[in-house]
Amino acid sequence: MADTMLILSSANWQQGAATTVYCTVAPELEGLGGMYFNNCFRCQPSNQAQDPSNAASLWELSERLVAERSVGIQSL
Repeated sequence: MADTMLILSSANWQQGAATTVYCTVAPELEGLGGMYFNNCFRCQPSNQAQDPSNAASLWELSERLVAERSVGIQSL
């Protein structure tokens, strides 16, 4: 059972990393950016991902989290 779980988990991390590795090393993507890939194929992001209000909310949340983290680090 443990051997089977090891095989399954290694396949999952390899599959999970495949798109990132592909986008990093594919010569045809050199110099390109701003694209969305899923399972090593270029795709259109979902409507939710392209919504400007979602982008603004995420940006504000990110700024707040970074500021909170910075305060915690400065107090060390």
